[in-house]
Amino acid sequence: MKNLSAIFSLAWRNVWRNKRRTVLTLLTITVGCAMIILMNAIAKGGHDRMIEDAVSMGTGHIQIHEKGFWENQTIDYAFMPDPSLLHTLVSNPAVAGYAPRVQAAALLSSPSSTAGALIQGIDPVRERLVSNLHEKVLKGGKFLDDANANNALIGETLGKNLGVKPGDEISFISQGLDGSIAAEKLIVIGLIRTGIPEYDKMLMLMPIERAKSAFAMGDNLHAIAVKLASPEKMKDIISLLHKVPSAVPLEIMGWDELMPVLVQFIIMDDVSAWIFDFILFMLVAFGILNTVKMSVFERTREFGIMLAIGTRPSQVVAMVLIESIIISAIGVGLGAFLGYCASYYFFINPIDYSAYAAELSVWNISTTIFPADVTWLNMSATAAFTFLFALLFSFFPARRAAKLKPVEAIRHL
Repeated sequence: MKNLSAIFSLAWRNVWRNKRRTVLTLLTITVGCAMIILMNAIAKGGHDRMIEDAVSMGTGHIQIHEKGFWENQTIDYAFMPDPSLLHTLVSNPAVAGYAPRVQAAALLSSPSSTAGALIQGIDPVRERLVSNLHEKVLKGGKFLDDANANNALIGETLGKNLGVKPGDEISFISQGLDGSIAAEKLIVIGLIRTGIPEYDKMLMLMPIERAKSAFAMGDNLHAIAVKLASPEKMKDIISLLHKVPSAVPLEIMGWDELMPVLVQFIIMDDVSAWIFDFILFMLVAFGILNTVKMSVFERTREFGIMLAIGTRPSQVVAMVLIESIIISAIGVGLGAFLGYCASYYFFINPIDYSAYAAELSVWNISTTIFPADVTWLNMSATAAFTFLFALLFSFFPARRAAKLKPVEAIRHL
């Protein structure tokens, strides 16, 4: 214990022998650690916001269809939900809400033009629990409020292409589930702007009961969208729903299967972040290596004398490593604090990418606000890896110091 205390005392003094070099090394560790924490926090916050916005746009965390519907997207893939399925969704506390939907492709027409559209029949009340489409209605319009009403909402671009505005009449023609002709006249009560070009160009919403009647659906549905109160339990809920009996085979898909483009974007962004993190870790590690190596080189004669008077090589290694531990611990502590403060600032003042909205929309990303979200995992993992790399890179000059030959080292100038 006395030896350890003496070694620690010597290491502490050695750290502050060259204050300028020590401070520069501390700055390298502090800034590197803080940058890693901040960039990871911004990435996590941005990804979470992208996922939440995409899910709230109507996809939901989970969707339930007849097997084959998602691949084919035709009206023929419809199912009648078992009462036990709906009971499971209602009774599970992890489920915030579910919304039944009817979906079909159709040809819309107005007095001046025609255009293809994707019609979704929705329950106006339940849809509010799953999506935020009711918040996307442009000024002068209103959201659907009656499951049987003769009303419709259409995408902003689709409305421009058809030359219609709230209060105008449109009609559509399509195919019913039983093979009959589905045709209706509806009143446009509003335009919606989702920020996703494909949706704004093709989407039309109508009351679900009216849609069931028009498409001869009976009690059949094409999809049930599910919003979770606890998104981290998505896989558990999917496993639970797979156990519920059904008259037809169902496909129960999570948001990651429903939005592969978004998943691909997040993976690409994560890979870029990992490369950036690795570069910063290496800069910090080589900064420590350079500091310890120079310190060992300058004290070659001193180490020779220590070895000559009986200091064990293991004690020399311990002293050099303790010097590195002291510098690393201070730098990591300051870096974690600075990284947390910077992340908190960008949590309160999110980064606004509104200028790149068009580029982001290519990936079906409508959000342009990226807040930072720092977590203890981010901070602890960054601190641990920074400390580990610093210690690892310090071992080599420490080992060199321990292998010095006392006579040659004492003669070193």
